[in-house]
Amino acid sequence: MANDIASELTISTAVATLGDLLSDMSAYTLNVAPDVIGKAGTIQVPVVDTDDVARDWSASSGYTGNSDSSVAGLDVVVAERIKPFKISDTAYNTSPLTLQSYVEQNANEFGRYLQNLVFKALDADANVSKTAKAETSVALSDVKTLASGLDTAGAPMDRHLVISPSSHTNLLPASAETFGQNVIEGGRFSSLYGLQIHPSTGQVSGSGKVHSFACAKNAIVVVNRRPDIQATSNLEEYTPFEVEGLGLQCAFRRFYEASTGIHYGAFTTMFGVGVAVPSQVKALKRT
Repeated sequence: MANDIASELTISTAVATLGDLLSDMSAYTLNVAPDVIGKAGTIQVPVVDTDDVARDWSASSGYTGNSDSSVAGLDVVVAERIKPFKISDTAYNTSPLTLQSYVEQNANEFGRYLQNLVFKALDADANVSKTAKAETSVALSDVKTLASGLDTAGAPMDRHLVISPSSHTNLLPASAETFGQNVIEGGRFSSLYGLQIHPSTGQVSGSGKVHSFACAKNAIVVVNRRPDIQATSNLEEYTPFEVEGLGLQCAFRRFYEASTGIHYGAFTTMFGVGVAVPSQVKALKRT
């Protein structure tokens, strides 16, 4: 019974932590399904290109002329992403609060790693526009420039700004006179210049790396599938779970080594990122 209670606590804590942390995933197109695949694979995601323009009907062109829309395939590599952790028998059974705190920290690291994969994809794509700007120097004018860049690219109006915490903090006003009391009390913006705001801690460290970016929802694709069980002799539990609000498919694995009295756990998911429309991503990179 103790193990059952701990498992329920572990999963509910992970769902709550990941749901809060990964809110920025709503800024991307999510290709999510509960299908089970192996340790790695490539999934082709359709990308629609609408280069054609709207026009008046004419007898010569009818309804089929100038229909230049096309659907291309974007190959997204999906691999199993894991956050393993362990805890002794003594700590495991000491207190539910101790276990909850421990699980919360590991779930937070798991979520940050998934965020990090998005930033890595942007860093690796030479077609994504990147402007050098120190994180602590980001101003409202820079956010406006990013929004303007999406305007120029003809991006749809479902737009988002994924921003580093230090850049976000730098934007916060010193008083309520500029943006109102709600921004001061809540410590964050909901939107700026038509961009929904998502603070994120998933940036890649180092100079020249992207720390904040604006994008249209269709510009970045996240592919997610449920990981396979692939049981081993000491696997005591495999429980799939879903991050509510996003539909992300994850699983909790639990192992026990009786000889050492150590409980091992792992959060796991099949996850990949692809940049579908690089022109509709405008990024700021470290100087």
